[in-house]
Amino acid sequence: MTEHPNWLLIGAAGRNAGKTTLVCELIARHQPIAAVKVTVVQPGIRECPRGGEGCGVCPSLGRTPFWLRTEINPGGPKDTSRLLAAGASPVLWLCTRADAFPEVLAAILPLIPPSRPVIVESNSLRHHLTPSLFLMVRHTDDPSIKPSASAVLSYVDRTVRSDGAEFDLDLDDVVFENGVWRLT
Repeated sequence: MTEHPNWLLIGAAGRNAGKTTLVCELIARHQPIAAVKVTVVQPGIRECPRGGEGCGVCPSLGRTPFWLRTEINPGGPKDTSRLLAAGASPVLWLCTRADAFPEVLAAILPLIPPSRPVIVESNSLRHHLTPSLFLMVRHTDDPSIKPSASAVLSYVDRTVRSDGAEFDLDLDDVVFENGVWRLT
């Protein structure tokens, strides 16, 4: 497992927990900063696992193990657009199968200046790298936990409770100093 002290990972126990809102708030406080959103797709997915038509991301992998895109539209509807609008640069969206993580890291690292702070939305990436800080967001009204979050709970440095807009963490306590993220 590689160490990335300039990386802050933020995962979520479930959907709509406030993870992207937290990431955007932290981006606004730490400039310049890079951001990465990771979407992990299970092999063989043909339909949206969340139901309905979906966005087409899951079946887009096909025989490709991953794709990586740079967000350029700060006014779009996607979470990556929100990260860009908050001030992150670059903003990368990684869509990957879980078995491609070593290859994925090799593709991401050259795109981010080595000393720049990085904030990453992902549970699963914690299996493959050691950041200086790993936060897990849990919605105050939802006691459930998705499997990808359950699998990395032992790595969590702090669980952040959220109602989707506010947090039980003073965001000024999340600092990036001397190339390392930490809680004060």
